[in-house]
Amino acid sequence: MRSTLRERSNIVIVKTVVVDVEVDHVEDDDALTVRWELEGEPVAVDVAIGTSPDHINHTQQARVPAGQTSLRLLRPSGGRLFVSVTSQQGGPAVVAAERRISFEAVTNFRDLGGYRTRSGRRVQWGRLFRSDALHGMTEGDLAVYDQLGLRAVYDLRGDVEVAEQPNPVPSRHLPILTRPPGDATPLEFDGTTSVDGEQVLAAIYIRGIDHAAPRIGELFSALTEPDGVPAVFHCHAGKDRTGLVAALLLEALEVDRESILDDYELTARYRLRAQQDQTFERLMKLGLAPEAAAGVLTTPRWAMAAALEHLEREYENIEGYLTGPAAMTRPDLQRLADVLLTPDLT
Repeated sequence: MRSTLRERSNIVIVKTVVVDVEVDHVEDDDALTVRWELEGEPVAVDVAIGTSPDHINHTQQARVPAGQTSLRLLRPSGGRLFVSVTSQQGGPAVVAAERRISFEAVTNFRDLGGYRTRSGRRVQWGRLFRSDALHGMTEGDLAVYDQLGLRAVYDLRGDVEVAEQPNPVPSRHLPILTRPPGDATPLEFDGTTSVDGEQVLAAIYIRGIDHAAPRIGELFSALTEPDGVPAVFHCHAGKDRTGLVAALLLEALEVDRESILDDYELTARYRLRAQQDQTFERLMKLGLAPEAAAGVLTTPRWAMAAALEHLEREYENIEGYLTGPAAMTRPDLQRLADVLLTPDLT
């Protein structure tokens, strides 16, 4: 157990700290469920809320007794809510918010904040988002978008997609290719089962790692520019190209592998079946059997895990990949961490 230790004379006191907080919207209800995880013995916690990720400006809502690890809060209207939870024994407050931003026509727009790194820092909330396509945003969506204060949009889609469905907001086009540039050879698909479709995904992710490295390095470097964040990057579904970039980014920030894969799988929760019908038909025309096409539309944890394992085999680690084929430098990587992570308090 990794708790904070203090010594007084010969007495060792174990201080319980908050290590994780999750905030979820209760469906069909104007309420939020806040859950937290402690390291150490059960203790009371203070729960506070505010309109920014800075817990200093939060207003306390409740002191929750030891043993209770969740709380229901009314969801206010007119803005995003951030929740902070602090152990009564001290230690840093841990801040969280709803990961998904609620839009009318965009369903998979998510904040990458809150994930803890191996060094104990966290990805800052409200700095970087991942999303599905933005071209269909309504006037109401644009109002929500404006409240996020975004400075940059990185569009990972291909040239044809961008031409046919342009974004309604200024965007930087950084197409993530899964094949070598100039390779127009028609893709051939084999197999008839959902597992065969999942294997297609794994192959796409591995090709993306190998062939999209320069674009990925360009994107990560762009995030460190003066107007690089707050930002969102997106493709069509926010699942494959976006999922790969998000996984590599969290890997670069030293987020643990299980959290990276958890984030990848969240698309299955937010991507609607009706949004997949056109993609399903397109996959059928490319030669996939219905079951295999359905498999391609899933988010199999093993497929992204296989891609990250491929990265380690071929490039040793994420640093070797980003300072190698992605053409970044170690100072670039340090700037990326400084821009996206909470301060290092050690």
